[in-house]
Amino acid sequence: MVKKIGSVLLFLLFMSQTVYADFDIQKSIDKAKPGATITIPAGQYEGNFVLTKKITLRGEQGTELVALGDEPVLRIDNTATVTIENMTLSGNKQAIVASGVDGLELRYLNIKDIHTGVHIQRSKNVQIQHIEVAGNKEHYSNKGNGLAIFKSEDVVVEDANIDHVQDGIYVEEVKNLLVQNNKISNSRYGTHFMYSSNAQAFHNTYQNNVTGLMIMMTSDISIKSNHLENHNGLNGYGMLLYDVQQAVVELNTIMNNRTGVALQKSTGIQIECNDFRMNQTALEGMKVDGTSMASNNIFTGNIMTARSDQQGFLLANNYYDDYSGIDLENDGIGDVPYVAVSSFGQWMVRQPVYQYFVASPSVVLLTSLDQQINKTENTVLVDDAPKLRMKQITKINEMNFKQLLIGLLIVIASMCLWKRGMME
Repeated sequence: MVKKIGSVLLFLLFMSQTVYADFDIQKSIDKAKPGATITIPAGQYEGNFVLTKKITLRGEQGTELVALGDEPVLRIDNTATVTIENMTLSGNKQAIVASGVDGLELRYLNIKDIHTGVHIQRSKNVQIQHIEVAGNKEHYSNKGNGLAIFKSEDVVVEDANIDHVQDGIYVEEVKNLLVQNNKISNSRYGTHFMYSSNAQAFHNTYQNNVTGLMIMMTSDISIKSNHLENHNGLNGYGMLLYDVQQAVVELNTIMNNRTGVALQKSTGIQIECNDFRMNQTALEGMKVDGTSMASNNIFTGNIMTARSDQQGFLLANNYYDDYSGIDLENDGIGDVPYVAVSSFGQWMVRQPVYQYFVASPSVVLLTSLDQQINKTENTVLVDDAPKLRMKQITKINEMNFKQLLIGLLIVIASMCLWKRGMME
């Protein structure tokens, strides 16, 4: 019995170390005709493989490629229509380096124990889907990026899961980019846009990074329906826009950040219908032009709603949980302006220990004085038409009731016509 168990254990040990040495990946690539599909059997393969032709490289379940030395596992140069899918990649420096590729698809890849996941440059028509990148827990300066894309166009990154890297997705000089449904955590920046244009970031989740979205020197960007949470470090931002022209930030949930959204030296920024919750400062603006506006947002539980320099930015039709005005006209809009300025709030952001005094009589008096002074002397950070949420909800319910009634009438009419048709 003991001998049988020992034999089984030896067999399992032997199988676990098996390398498919008789399958030469590079030789198969070199021999393949353009457009061929190469299926790599399950097992672990060491090497640095090069692709320069149209080809699909597909792994079986359990296929792992490991780099030798500091060269990338896979290098793809000056070709078109390349697909890499269903395998694990590991090594010292980079998993995949692609340069000059027209039509690159990377799918279902697991990248681990590596400095940089994927590095792409001077390429177009790139699709990256269902990639997992797990870095180490060293300082950000000792790590590379999960995905890094330079000087490329028509790029889609979706359904990636990236953890413990420098920047989850780093983008520089890229045109026409869609980043959606990705989850990035425990990194320096979740997604970092630089010198790019016509970019979209939809339905991503950013948690526990230094900053969720860092957007710099970029134009024409849409940021929609993302979740940005727990960016609480000394320089923590849910989202920071620096020197950005023409951006729409809408329908995002921004919660538990040191600063929810920060605008610096930017123009034409529209911040609409976002949910700001429990941030130290919800919204901050410095050197923002007069066309930038925050409208129809919900601010609840934030220590400070908004702050800015003297230039300020516009507030309009937002809901504020600390608004104490009344609505005599019953139109859902407060009868007196909301003033976001708060001297004590500024101190609390700098010294969190001051939060213990937030509801004290002296602080209430100071805040009231701030608001009165700004009502009469300044229009910066003043919302002349603040919304009252309860009225909004009532309006929504009324609208739903009308829709329900119309729907019932349509159904009854349809049944009558059907019954009449049956009788004839």
